Amino acid sequence: MKVIIDQIGRTVVGEVDAETTKVLSLIDPVIIHVQPGPDGKLQVQTIPYIFVEFVDKDNRDKNVWHFNKSQIVLSDVVLDEKIASAAANINKVMQEQPDTPGDEANTVKLFDE
Repeated sequence: MKVIIDQIGRTVVGEVDAETTKVLSLIDPVIIHVQPGPDGKLQVQTIPYIFVEFVDKDNRDKNVWHFNKSQIVLSDVVLDEKIASAAANINKVMQEQPDTPGDEANTVKLFDE
């Protein structure tokens, strides 16, 4: 797992797919988002860089993002196992969710069909 700060300041975590002197490619990157909760304690969320529902069903296993190293900050931080596990599994859980026919009540339509 590699931790970076992307060009707009988000903490991004992903498994390294490839790396050159100019580009770092991450598999299934996720954003680590921290915000105060209603009780004043910090809440940590792992959010997919892109929701798998937005990706063609036949290409959901090809979620590799290429980051230009001149536009990111690299880190050698080693993540806590809980955060690393959550980051590694968030996309897999979303990909494994079966489509439920007839479950229109829970479906959010993004585009008019």
